[in-house]
Amino acid sequence: MKPSVHEHRAVTTGNGPRPVQLRDVAAAAGVSISTASRVLTGSGRCSPAARLAVETAAKQLSYEPNKIARALRAQSTRSIGMIVPWLRNPFYAELVEAVDVFLQRVGLDLVLADAHGLWQDEARRVHSLVSRRVDGLIVVPTDEHESTRALEEANRSIPVVQLGYDAGLNADYVGIDNELGVRLVLDHLVKLGASSVQFVSSTINTSAGRTRLQAFWQGTEERSLRHEEPILGRFTANFGKEAVKRILAAGSMPDAIVCASDVVALGVIGQLRAEGLSVPDDVMVTGFDDIVFAELCDPPLTTVHQPRRRLADATVSALVARINGEHQGEPTRVEVHPHLVIRRSSLRPPRVVPASNPA
Repeated sequence: MKPSVHEHRAVTTGNGPRPVQLRDVAAAAGVSISTASRVLTGSGRCSPAARLAVETAAKQLSYEPNKIARALRAQSTRSIGMIVPWLRNPFYAELVEAVDVFLQRVGLDLVLADAHGLWQDEARRVHSLVSRRVDGLIVVPTDEHESTRALEEANRSIPVVQLGYDAGLNADYVGIDNELGVRLVLDHLVKLGASSVQFVSSTINTSAGRTRLQAFWQGTEERSLRHEEPILGRFTANFGKEAVKRILAAGSMPDAIVCASDVVALGVIGQLRAEGLSVPDDVMVTGFDDIVFAELCDPPLTTVHQPRRRLADATVSALVARINGEHQGEPTRVEVHPHLVIRRSSLRPPRVVPASNPA
């Protein structure tokens, strides 16, 4: 007769019985390992049904959920390294804060490093954190190609999760659906009567930057929007100002300027005002990220919201599963859906073309 679930207090393998592990609870509950981890550690949201299934399975299997930190390998430092491209960028600062909250919930400390936008600095930070014996690494890669070598080396000794940008590493990735974000912006502008748009972004050295540019090209073609060659530089306010000067020098102001970063958009708005142009009456402006200053600028910025808490939850869950050996399979890829936050910077009344008088 097949034994009931509560009789499986040890799991039998080819090497004999072993203690019940988190993956056994997840399998019995019919949920993912990350969901089971969130339920048993209280580290994130899940549906009531999933929570009940996990708690029931854990009880029936006599699983005793120690804190994650206790389940780490014996030489654990109970610390996680995190490297971001530019800590002075408010989006990364907010992302770090969200990650730290979820790490604290599972008893882990954060060791933070700033790459200052340079893959060389990033590589040095990677080697430094690995030598400090952090238990895992969360990295927002600075360069789609140049970041790979140092991260691959680190990933051979500790788990690495790529956050936001994908450097082509054979490791877990968590980010947002960048293509969807750009489509949301373009659909919004079309509804408001825009017929011409200008794209302002960073040079294409990250997967997110490349994906957003490709989505812009495709989206404008599908919506029959006129556009000039995208203006590419850096994700800084100063570059946003420079982009406006280039647009004015070209002699034709578009209906809307689509920025691939809120920081760039803030620079664009500031320079437009300095040039005597009104936002959104003369030109609409949109951003990407939804940093805290997006709501506070004048006018408040329409932007694509990246859900920091959901990104952080998925990232920490993936990393903890790797550290504990609960997930040893192929790298996972999680894409979180963004949404558009509409504010005054794009709310220009639709322009109505007057009908021609009959002869």
